[in-house]
Amino acid sequence: MLAIIVGGGKLGFSIAQLLIEEGYNVNIIEKDEDNCQQMEERLDAGVIRGNGASISTLEKAGVAGAGLLVAVTAVDEVNMVACMLGKQAGVARSIARVRNPEYLEENPVGREFLSGIDLIINPELITAQEIAKLLEIPEALDVMYYAEKKITLLELLLPGDSPVLGLPINQLSSPVPMLIVAIVRNEAVLIPRGGDEILAGDTIFLLARSAEMAEAEHYLGIKRAKTERVMILGGGRTGGNLAHILEKRGYTVRLVEKNYQRCEELSDSLRHALVIHGDGSDLDLLRQEGAEKTDAFISVTDDDKVNLLVSIIARHLGARRTIAQIRRSDYIGMMERVGVDVGVSPRVLTANAIFRFIKSGTNLLSFTTLRQEGAEMLEFNIEAHAKVAGQRLMDLKFPAGALIGSIHRERGVMIAKGGDQLLPGDQVTVFCLPHGREQVLRFFG
Repeated sequence: MLAIIVGGGKLGFSIAQLLIEEGYNVNIIEKDEDNCQQMEERLDAGVIRGNGASISTLEKAGVAGAGLLVAVTAVDEVNMVACMLGKQAGVARSIARVRNPEYLEENPVGREFLSGIDLIINPELITAQEIAKLLEIPEALDVMYYAEKKITLLELLLPGDSPVLGLPINQLSSPVPMLIVAIVRNEAVLIPRGGDEILAGDTIFLLARSAEMAEAEHYLGIKRAKTERVMILGGGRTGGNLAHILEKRGYTVRLVEKNYQRCEELSDSLRHALVIHGDGSDLDLLRQEGAEKTDAFISVTDDDKVNLLVSIIARHLGARRTIAQIRRSDYIGMMERVGVDVGVSPRVLTANAIFRFIKSGTNLLSFTTLRQEGAEMLEFNIEAHAKVAGQRLMDLKFPAGALIGSIHRERGVMIAKGGDQLLPGDQVTVFCLPHGREQVLRFFG
């Protein structure tokens, strides 16, 4: 199937990689000559230099026979026009990056533009929502919900005094059902077997029923602390969206922004958050505004270096937890080793949203890339004709590098065990390493 990407920046590049891995033939439309050259050298894709909002350029890219058009330039209007023209030319599905909230409001112009778009992507809003989710369970490096939020998957760094250190997986005796679906050790992701021991310094992916997750964490020696006071560095779209979300949820929010006009805009739109005009890298300002007393310090400027530096400063001052936006997802591991608790990548989050969309209409219900760990979580519906229907888990010749984590059926959710039988209509979560994804997809039909 042919996919056309309008916009060859970093986000467009990442999406192109994703689609190529999925077996799409990809043509990219980009105006900048240097970007075109880089993509020609690094991607197995066609590159057309031109304006993606031009029908003649879209026709050169093969829009009439394309199954997917993704418009992710830096200009909302170009993205919307490209999708409208693509729909008129016959493209099957279209995705546009639209960041300006005014286009998403109820107005005749907005409805007209958006009528040609099947999926609207707002990376800044997606990032803000992800950070807000992380604040709900502050001890976790990542938080994911499945089975209508009845199942939770947490990425957790085990404390040095955890009572389970040195114990094999099959000797754990948690008071509630739980499953360690993976261990990150020495930057490698392992799917553990029963005899594998849990070691100091391990990061684990823990799956449990949402209502019982706190009890499972307690068994592992992990304490859950409440987040109340939050300081945000950066009042751009991500910071503004985050401040609006958090103040609605009752957090005490302070937002630092150095652009005075933007501070005025935020002050007018926020009801309770305190907006501070100043340079967030100013140590005296951070001390004066109480960075050392914050439960979470969140850096979401457009500069990765600033986010890293100020997060380290905030941690040094005494902030209990630091979260930083980083656009280079391959740097997240490095940031977390030098003092940032959690790095969040808008590009990874956006790619996840697009993957879910292109798989919609199949029995794949959801898909999540688990940060930088090189692993994925998939959620499937078991259809009546599937080969797995009616079989027990212990009898399945399940792909190597993959593990069924939970089963959701009408009477409730359960953490998967070997004797459980898969029934038509069940929803199952599957943890897998990237090289096993295609086998898992085929396994579930």
